[in-house]
Amino acid sequence: MSSSEKSKTPSQNQLYGQSGKDSSSAYLMSIVQTLSSSADFEQREKEKTRIEKAYRESDKRLGELVANNYQDVTQILKAFNGMTKSINESRDKIRKIKEDLNSCKTLLHFKRDELRKLWKDGVEHKAVLSMLEQVEQIKEVQDKMNTYIANKHYLHATDMIVQAVAMLEGPLYGVDALRELKSDLINIKERMHETLIEELSKQIYERSLPSFSLQRGSQMRLSRKDASVWGWSDGLDSPRRAPKLEGSEMSSSKISYYEVKENLNSNPQDNLENFIAILTESLFALHKLPDGVERLKLSMKGSLNKLINTATQQIAESSGQQLDSMVNHVQPKYLNELLKLIFEQARYVAKTHQIFLNNVFRLTTSVSADHESSGMPLLSHVLYDIKDVWSEIQARLQILLSQYLDVRNTMSSRQQAPSGFDEPSMDISQYFSKKRPAKPKKVSLFRFDASQHAISVSSARQQIQQFEHLFSFQDALGLSDNWHIVKVCKPDAFNITAIYKPLRSFIVEVEEIMETSALQEFITDFVQNAFLGQVHAKVSENIEAATRGFDALRNIIDEKTRRELGVPRPLLQSTVTVDSSIQELQDLMHDLPNYADQFLNMICNVLRDYKDKCNSAYRDIVQHGSDEKRIISSMWAKDDDISRFLRSLPSWRSLQPRQGKELDHTICSEEEMRALNSKEAIILISNLSTDESLIPQQEIITDVTQMRTVANVHESLEWFANRLDLFADSLTPQSSLAPLQEELPTELPPISDKTLQSLKQLVQEFKDLAEICLLLLHLEVRVHCFYYLLPVAKQSNYAGPIDDLDPDSNVLKLNKDLSGMEEMMTQSLQPKKFKYIFESLGYLVASILINSVQFLNKINENGIKKMCRNILAIQQNLTNITLTRESDLDRARHFYELLYMNPDEVLNAVAEKGPQFTLGEYQELIKLYHRSFAGNPVQVQDARMQRLHSVMEKGQNETLA
Repeated sequence: MSSSEKSKTPSQNQLYGQSGKDSSSAYLMSIVQTLSSSADFEQREKEKTRIEKAYRESDKRLGELVANNYQDVTQILKAFNGMTKSINESRDKIRKIKEDLNSCKTLLHFKRDELRKLWKDGVEHKAVLSMLEQVEQIKEVQDKMNTYIANKHYLHATDMIVQAVAMLEGPLYGVDALRELKSDLINIKERMHETLIEELSKQIYERSLPSFSLQRGSQMRLSRKDASVWGWSDGLDSPRRAPKLEGSEMSSSKISYYEVKENLNSNPQDNLENFIAILTESLFALHKLPDGVERLKLSMKGSLNKLINTATQQIAESSGQQLDSMVNHVQPKYLNELLKLIFEQARYVAKTHQIFLNNVFRLTTSVSADHESSGMPLLSHVLYDIKDVWSEIQARLQILLSQYLDVRNTMSSRQQAPSGFDEPSMDISQYFSKKRPAKPKKVSLFRFDASQHAISVSSARQQIQQFEHLFSFQDALGLSDNWHIVKVCKPDAFNITAIYKPLRSFIVEVEEIMETSALQEFITDFVQNAFLGQVHAKVSENIEAATRGFDALRNIIDEKTRRELGVPRPLLQSTVTVDSSIQELQDLMHDLPNYADQFLNMICNVLRDYKDKCNSAYRDIVQHGSDEKRIISSMWAKDDDISRFLRSLPSWRSLQPRQGKELDHTICSEEEMRALNSKEAIILISNLSTDESLIPQQEIITDVTQMRTVANVHESLEWFANRLDLFADSLTPQSSLAPLQEELPTELPPISDKTLQSLKQLVQEFKDLAEICLLLLHLEVRVHCFYYLLPVAKQSNYAGPIDDLDPDSNVLKLNKDLSGMEEMMTQSLQPKKFKYIFESLGYLVASILINSVQFLNKINENGIKKMCRNILAIQQNLTNITLTRESDLDRARHFYELLYMNPDEVLNAVAEKGPQFTLGEYQELIKLYHRSFAGNPVQVQDARMQRLHSVMEKGQNETLA
């Protein structure tokens, strides 16, 4: 094969390979081109042979394909024939229709006037049918309206009546048959807003407290959908448009809208906020929104009055009592419950008002954007805000409280409370100074016009004018509207104690909204200018009644009261009365914590006046006659040295409540106790037995009743001071607060440091007076021993006949006196204090009798027996009193029995056994022996005295060794 043939082969092969793909025309063009380009015949023959061969192969292949796909080819041919036939038939039909249309066009051209007339008749019939349909809908308006209103679907009802009236005044204006129906529907529309306003008022004031939480805008979707004013909506939702504000801006550019929807298948009252929005939208659609706002504003006073009356009735029903009879009973707890219910309802009312005002605000801001659909804009004097609501609520509460607190009667009998406790505390020691202070002029206790806190005439008139203005202000607020308040408890100023805390919490809520509260001003004025004075007057009256008269400090409480108080011994009725009054003031501090300082100041004034009363009564007991002399025990009690020594004794320390233990003899041995008792006896003897004169009767307390009074005063003031001490410890001074500390764990607020210091000073003065009373009794019993025993040695005869062996009359008087005091103190003092008074009394009696040997002129054997009988009588009596054997009196008896021996025998016994008495006691014994038995020269007495000294010195040296 030549190169040209080889070069053509690929193209030919390519051509053959593509024969099944290329079209027949392209293939023929390729063959023609190949034959035309061949130069010789041979080449053309070869090409022809190749083409014929290819043709035969194609024909063979086509035959095979036809044989293999005969059925498909047959179906295709049939379908092609059917399509060809359908196309031919359609062409014929189109041709015929075209001819028919041309014919119709020609015919209609000749009938056009008749057709125009028929079209006009059809339009008229269609309009008549539409009007008939509207008339049928208008006839059903009243029935649907009643159904909607009964189900409280006010938005549907409002839309329906507005659309119906608009239709009757528009498209159906000329229908005379609907004239009566039109009049009825217009009247319904005009009265519709009254129903809406009443429903609004009911939702705000009369609806019971909700048990569900309000979901703000729970059925409101953000969108802007224009509803056709004339279109009837028979679906489930009736959309309305309301503006939604961003913040408090009123610019129309910042107003968006949301839909208020009313679901006919649910109760509209289930969602309060949506229901209020529906009512507001309904008023807005009726162009009666300004009327609704004004009506709610004007009816606020009466509605709140009705709400309070309803709450009062609910409290009466829950208590199970008749409302008319409750006013005669002091039951402040029902007033507290009433106020709590009113507060809860007031919060609900204010919240509902706020929801309504939010809707009004959103609607009124759309006036400029859509003036025609918004109706009449609200005027500034018609619109109100939430502060107006709270102001009216406070005004109603102020009137209510003025009735329950009995403000008028309280002010008519008002008392001025003390303004401060600024007087310095008086030192109690001045009552016991040697120079008697000038006797104060006796005036009534708690007479305020004589105190430093009394108000001037001008300030009193000013306060009267203030409260007259207050009453006139209350009349202006609503007392003149004939609001009849039926009360659940008896009006009284002290009702403030039961309601102050919840009232204060409510006022704090109001102040968060309004910054200031008129109700707070009312309560402050009432408490400061009326209640505090009345409290002080009541307390003063009670204490004045308890402390009035000479026997005021002698009256004690009965047994029942003592058991109730849990005290071991009787207390003064005046002290219990004062304590009860203090407790009332303490309760008031807790009830009215904001005025704790004022009540504490009042407590201090009460305590100061009662302290003066007690001191005055004490002075009347311890002083005698009109001179400046006082009883001996009183002077000793106020003596610093004696008082300090007595307070240092273990027996005194055991009485202190914080130590509270009886005397522990393991800590203080009998020898130490004897030494202390000896020191006490020496001090008392040195003050009373150094003089030859006797103690005057006017210098001791001879009336046991007065001693009982002193004992009662001690027990009462000690009990009273301990209770006051606990109270003072429970208070927190302002100085103890940290700079950043605002709240305390205690219920009471911090107290003024000055007032608290005054209280603690008064408590200490009561404690001091109570201790002085106990020291007085301790010393008075001992002075009585001196009073009766000193004459035994100084006035009695111990050198008499044998038949004069009975105890001395003074000893019998002493025993009788001690028995009387023992009986009195057993009833009036606690056992440990009784023990303190009579403990170591035997040692003192023995010391007095031993020391009295110097006052005996002579003594014989009969006199010795008589003296021993005196000692035995006293010992038996003291044993009955103390229930312990008074061994110290055995010492005195042994001392006088030494007179049975001569001095030499006594000296020998001292030399052998050691001294049992002091050197001075032995010396007086030897002197008495020499006075009693004549014939002993002075030299013998001096020799015995000298021997006594040597024996005593020897005994002391042996003891030291």
